[in-house]
Amino acid sequence: MHTFSNAVAELDRLVVRMIFENYGVEKHYESHVGSKTYLLKFLKYLAPPESISMPAFPQHTDKTFLSILHQNDVNGLEVKSKDGEWISLQLPPKSYVVMAGDISMVSQTFYYINQ
Repeated sequence: MHTFSNAVAELDRLVVRMIFENYGVEKHYESHVGSKTYLLKFLKYLAPPESISMPAFPQHTDKTFLSILHQNDVNGLEVKSKDGEWISLQLPPKSYVVMAGDISMVSQTFYYINQ
């Protein structure tokens, strides 16, 4: 878990640096990264019975700057588009999804990085 969390933290720093450079505010990168704390959660969603159509997790937004999700071999992530349509993401196993959280929202953006 420690090795995995360090790898995800490094991915976070890389994406944040790219965002800061893109907006021309790279001079604030070090202070931003120095003030961050990380939270690693492991969640396992059970599939509902076939007779029941319900989400495993209620729709929500992430209150963080970025969220990084690691995909296993079970797809289920859906992203709501700007026009309100839910889009099912079919991701290869061992891929990562980096999503902009509420704090960093300029527009609804996510980055897909295949391992």
